[in-house]
Amino acid sequence: MLDLNQLSVFIRVVDEGSFTAAAKSLGMTKSRVSRMVAELEEALGVRLLQRTTRQLHLTEVGHAYYSSCSQSVKEIHEAHRMIADREASPHGLLRIVAPVIAGSGLMGHYFARYQRLYPDVRIEVTYTDRQFNLIQDGFDLGVYIGLQPDSSLVSRILTESNSVICASPAYLAEHGVPQVPSELAALRSVKIGEGKQPLHLALTHKITGETVEVDIEPNMVTNLIAGAVNSIVHGAGIGEVPYLLAGEEILSGHLIPLLRDWQIRPQPISLAYPSRQYLPKKVRLFIDFMVDELAQVDKIIQKLETPEEQLSSFRAHLLGQ
Repeated sequence: MLDLNQLSVFIRVVDEGSFTAAAKSLGMTKSRVSRMVAELEEALGVRLLQRTTRQLHLTEVGHAYYSSCSQSVKEIHEAHRMIADREASPHGLLRIVAPVIAGSGLMGHYFARYQRLYPDVRIEVTYTDRQFNLIQDGFDLGVYIGLQPDSSLVSRILTESNSVICASPAYLAEHGVPQVPSELAALRSVKIGEGKQPLHLALTHKITGETVEVDIEPNMVTNLIAGAVNSIVHGAGIGEVPYLLAGEEILSGHLIPLLRDWQIRPQPISLAYPSRQYLPKKVRLFIDFMVDELAQVDKIIQKLETPEEQLSSFRAHLLGQ
């Protein structure tokens, strides 16, 4: 079996003109260089070099072997060097798949910040609510909200997504403000998602720990969070929306959070990827970047008591204020 290390040493000996010079350039002992050339000759069953105390000469077969192999070996070393250089500074295409709801939120902000840090990485993002296979579909990373369906993937939880039930001031003025979870079922609602299933809310009282589940028949269903928020703002009914994604409308007073003593069970937001082994640097750096960014966000909002304060500070953080 061909040993590329032995072949590389043989080529270096020829290029340098002696075992001593080759050993020095390779950072090896002269005896090891000599032994590796001898082992290559033994494996081939031919003599490649004629050795004297002062000179080395290629044999006829050695000259033919060197001429045939030297360029190929140099190209292999160049390919290895190129890969090492690319890994030192991330390059190439980073393909990410994420749910539609993430595309209506803040992911674009993080993609832009990552690309400013690593301008040689080109990002391609696919937003979909359909089932996808991360490996077969050729994605480097997947963003998941809630449970991850494929347990074979490596997953890194970034943070949790808190949602809020809200409605427009005009809708509440006409239909009244619900005081307990059971009153939600009598109101019109907008559901983010697909299908005919009811809007299911699992609520926990912040003080007593009481849990209540409410199913509401939606009057409108959309798979686009921006469309849902816009419809709720214009009086289509109540809706459950991720707090940070509806933050601007809440801060401006266009949406009113309901049942403030109750909270919806938060869902994990995670990044998934096929394997930890030989993880490309562009992928590893994106994961580290997102973990660091969202850790800063959590640190900021955990110091503040009210959702409005949290949203305001979060917005200031995104704007670099």
